[in-house]
Amino acid sequence: MQSKSIVSTKIFSASILFATLSLVLHPPFLPLGIPAPYAPFLIYQIWEIPLFIALFLFGPISAFLASFINFISLLIFFPGQLITGPIYNLFAIYSSLIGIILIHKLQYFRIRKNVVILTSSAIIIRTSIMTIINFIALPMNPPIGFAIPESALFITLGLIALFNVTLIAYTVPISYIISNIIKKTIQIKTWI
Repeated sequence: MQSKSIVSTKIFSASILFATLSLVLHPPFLPLGIPAPYAPFLIYQIWEIPLFIALFLFGPISAFLASFINFISLLIFFPGQLITGPIYNLFAIYSSLIGIILIHKLQYFRIRKNVVILTSSAIIIRTSIMTIINFIALPMNPPIGFAIPESALFITLGLIALFNVTLIAYTVPISYIISNIIKKTIQIKTWI
């Protein structure tokens, strides 16, 4: 029973640590967010990197908890143009995490887990789920959507899909590299 509580404490502590790192990387504190030139309401950022590192080092529970804490901090400090923006971000992060977790769990297919496969899976799942969510939500009036007319919806969905692909294309590999450096430096057993 003692070892289970130590694991739970370790995961909880890691979640808080990586959520805090994520918070520090939000634009109000570290102005590195860059609006996408083709859709300024989307922000290229680095605050998701600690959330992926939490997954690679400590596993799904830590990453999902850190992502939820990140969601709360976005609501408070950086909601974006819509108050519901952090909810979109939470769904996007969760779907990316699910993409990585699915590949990791498919061990019986003998898929070699490398950064390209992990990134591709995160891209596919995130882009698919967020396209469905955006298709439903974006035509709605604020604060849910942007009241986007049907004539502009498919172009907007394409731009958001491009954003999701390019965001994951740099955040997951950077997270993977940093996780491997941490793993080698402090020689800990990690989730991936």
